Amino acid sequence: MAEQESQVWPLAPSRLFRRSDEENPTFKAIRRERSNKCFVYVFAAIVLQSILILVFALVVLRVKSPGFNLSSVAVKNLKHTTSPTSLNATLVTELVIKNKNFGQYKFEGSSASLWYGGFKVGEAKIGNGSVKARGTRRVSLSIEVKSNRLPQEAKNGFEGEMNSGYLKISSYARLSGKVNLMKKIKTRKTIDTNCTMVVVLKSRTVKDLFCR
Repeated sequence: MAEQESQVWPLAPSRLFRRSDEENPTFKAIRRERSNKCFVYVFAAIVLQSILILVFALVVLRVKSPGFNLSSVAVKNLKHTTSPTSLNATLVTELVIKNKNFGQYKFEGSSASLWYGGFKVGEAKIGNGSVKARGTRRVSLSIEVKSNRLPQEAKNGFEGEMNSGYLKISSYARLSGKVNLMKKIKTRKTIDTNCTMVVVLKSRTVKDLFCR
């Protein structure tokens, strides 16, 4: 019996399996992209937070001196004579305090005064008070002006101005207080205003009011 040759069949190619510790390149690229995006988002958040903190510090926590000014003056009860030269009057003034801060401004008692030729001719007290955050407060004061308070060396110039009908006087007011921020930060701020004006005796008015 003829020997039957055995037929050898080729084996099917085995399927290659990736090791479990190896990642798909596409998946690695996706993970890398997500990681980069996450880093960008975190960095942007840090930058934004830093900007907000800087703006808060520069705008809110920055303490500025409140504005202080003499806004108006009215002449009341004016009495004057030329022989002898004398003047008695009441000047009703309005002081304006503008608080530019985000915290309350509390000021202590002080005074406002009127001057002629470097000599004080009138004064009025300013009581304790406060101005709310970003607010404005108006303080009305009546100041008695009396020429008999002038020393002899100022009388000659005073008589000349009285005869001309125009009397130039100046005013000065000063406030000292504290700006309170967030109930923890307290900063002292002293403000003042220095003004000049001309009292028109005939019309009993004030003109050329100028403050600095």
